Amino acid sequence: MVRRHLRRRLPGVGELPVKGKIGYAPAPVEKTESSGWLYTWAWGIQKASRNPDKAWKFVSWASGKEYEELVGEEIGWSNVPAGKRASTYENPAYREEAAAFQEMTREAIESARPNDPGVQPRPAPGIQFVGIPEFTDLGTRVSREISAAVAGRQSVESALDKSQQLAEQISEEYEGR
Repeated sequence: MVRRHLRRRLPGVGELPVKGKIGYAPAPVEKTESSGWLYTWAWGIQKASRNPDKAWKFVSWASGKEYEELVGEEIGWSNVPAGKRASTYENPAYREEAAAFQEMTREAIESARPNDPGVQPRPAPGIQFVGIPEFTDLGTRVSREISAAVAGRQSVESALDKSQQLAEQISEEYEGR
């Protein structure tokens, strides 16, 4: 079933007309050597889950080597989720098929400094995602302000000012703990 699902969702991947015609570059920086711009993989199982054992079995499979083998064999090694497992970067098939980006991705992961990501002290570790409970809510609230500006209900400057105030409020609250 999973193999059929993978094939159905991504038919013909690897045979796109842009294959070999695009490149990858790190995000631009001004005062630091790298942006440290990374995303994160995270899995969670709700405490209220009716099937926590089944959920754990799925998470274990989806984060394991067997999943990567299935993706690599069925839809191509360059479609294996990058950055999920260190062992991926040791796999010759992955290294060859994902040659356009795999080394850059590995280097970005290895050089990221979540405890010292910028040019000023931070109250919590993190690069793009800050591991404090308020981070997700802040993102939602800032998104609302930006959406209001896009919809013409307020100016961009007003949206940015309000968003900055929200972030400063959370920062002050967090530092006081």
